[in-house]
Amino acid sequence: MPPHFQLDEDNDVIHDAEAFSLATESAYQAAYSPLRLYLRQLVVDKVKRENPKLAAIQHRYRSPGLDRLFMFSGMLGNHSFFMIALPFLHTFGMGAFARGLTFVVLWSIYFSGFVKDYISAPRPASPPVVQITRSPAHTLEYGFPSTHTTYAVATIVYISHFMLNVWHISTVWVGLMWICGVTIVVGRIYCGLHSFIDVVGGIVIGIIEALCFVFFFDRLDALMLSTAGPLYSIAIFYFAMSSIPRSLDPCPCCIDSFCATSVTLGLSIGYWIHARLPFLWHTGQSDAISWDSSLTLTQNALRCLITIVLVVAWKVGSKPFIVSMVRYLVPDYLSQVSSEECSDDSSAKDSDSDCKQDCYVAPTASNIKNRRYGSYALMVSHENLARIPIYSGIPITMCVVSPLLFYMFGLMPSS
Repeated sequence: MPPHFQLDEDNDVIHDAEAFSLATESAYQAAYSPLRLYLRQLVVDKVKRENPKLAAIQHRYRSPGLDRLFMFSGMLGNHSFFMIALPFLHTFGMGAFARGLTFVVLWSIYFSGFVKDYISAPRPASPPVVQITRSPAHTLEYGFPSTHTTYAVATIVYISHFMLNVWHISTVWVGLMWICGVTIVVGRIYCGLHSFIDVVGGIVIGIIEALCFVFFFDRLDALMLSTAGPLYSIAIFYFAMSSIPRSLDPCPCCIDSFCATSVTLGLSIGYWIHARLPFLWHTGQSDAISWDSSLTLTQNALRCLITIVLVVAWKVGSKPFIVSMVRYLVPDYLSQVSSEECSDDSSAKDSDSDCKQDCYVAPTASNIKNRRYGSYALMVSHENLARIPIYSGIPITMCVVSPLLFYMFGLMPSS
């Protein structure tokens, strides 16, 4: 039986986590490699052993004040926060740093989602653990590793490098930033959304990813801004999307991966176009949106307002047209699956728990051989494929359309 959401007396989400997976053990044996099965069982057993400890922690420390604190800290580490916060870095002309941080955050979503689909381990069982969240649909994702932890740690490590080694900012501010990060990480355990092993996995992935970007992003950035930059960006995007492991359950992690990497694709192409329009940066650097201290507070506020309005307008206004065009131009790949089709509404993450049942494609020998099972239905749906141009268009709007309006309305720095 698929899980159905229930609320306890405190309006917290509870469901039978043992029923999270719609696939049988024999299906896992048939579809997954021996290494993948071994790692999955390792994590599943560990999560089961940690369940009583997590429940005991909640029983001992839970209070209304801590509930509010950790739910708020979770909001500081979610996709919506970064979608609102990151554009300001670009609007204020932070160039390479803004691109690097954006890549760190968004590729964290991809890497953690990749591992989640590969391991396919459920979250802590509820009950006995109570899952405290404002987004119940997230409890239907796999648990290992914690995505919040991955991009919180990766973001803080990356920013800490610049604060200490480039900007030489006081360690006090670095420490305060790490306190915020620890709050996000601890909150994932307190809220019953992740086990200890989920958080540890997120920390490890986040640190490795951040260090890779610290040491290698300058070369990657130069490659993307080169003459053949868009071709390199498209190749990386295609390789990343085609490499996503198929999970037996329709976990919406793959949708997050499509959205996040589509933004990085659009960011690379957007800055590539911007660098080839000299009148947009004649007073600054070709790889950064023009800004300096000559801009007044009112001008800066208008620039931010224009950027946010354009981004939201593109996100909302482009969707109906692009989805229609994708349905018209792209074949219905789901018809090739010999099972009930998945009706992926506007977003599997925003639908109720029944979507997990509706989107489930029972694996057959043919489906397993062709990798057309489970999350495949979510990945190749017209709605998900439409997310590629929709989300790619967001940074292109920010990097090209917004500066054009800045130029037209006299919101550029003085020569």
